[in-house]
Amino acid sequence: MSTQQRFDRLGERAWGYDPAQVDDFLDRLAAVMHTTTPPAPGGHADPVTAEDSAASADTAGATDADREPESAEAAQRRRRLGSRQVRERVFDRVKGGYDPGAVDAHLDAVEDELFAREKAAFVAEHGARRWEEHLELLAGLLLGRLNRPHGERFRRPSSHRTLGYAAADVDVLCDRLMDALRGEPEVDPRLVRTAVFRSAQGQRSYEEQQVDAFLDRAVEFVLAMRP
Repeated sequence: MSTQQRFDRLGERAWGYDPAQVDDFLDRLAAVMHTTTPPAPGGHADPVTAEDSAASADTAGATDADREPESAEAAQRRRRLGSRQVRERVFDRVKGGYDPGAVDAHLDAVEDELFAREKAAFVAEHGARRWEEHLELLAGLLLGRLNRPHGERFRRPSSHRTLGYAAADVDVLCDRLMDALRGEPEVDPRLVRTAVFRSAQGQRSYEEQQVDAFLDRAVEFVLAMRP
């Protein structure tokens, strides 16, 4: 595990990202960035867990002579870490932790770089036509949701007592995304990445998991549209 402080910490009473989890994840990312076979964009790899991070973090930074032979299980964990797993990674909050804004900005840049590598590898292996088909599929999924009426774009939570995202807030973002996709040559992924929704219940809410899955695909599409 790295002992270097990579980001500024918040005050002792402020809640930031757990430094140990962030450092473990960045150690694993450093190993992935040196590989030459990135996963396909948007691959449905398993979410990264703390155990996965710890399994590879202890070998990060070691020389070839010092490093133990990598097990097949460890290699599989490393290979399935791609841009989507960077996008989905969530850290626990602790008092005096890393500044979330600085960590998020760094991971956004890493995600962009990983996605560009994944795209290049995909096109090199499957051809530009297959990539265009991938874009068409993503566009169809997004537009099918965006073209729905306000208040009907996503499921309601299974129980009326379960908190979800405020439907009005999500619909505002969907409208902004639709306008951007129609009118801008290149959409800034921060439009989706920085989205924040209020909590709501019942008919005034959307199910969080379904909205999050949609936003994940929206970021993927925005990155995929880059030249």
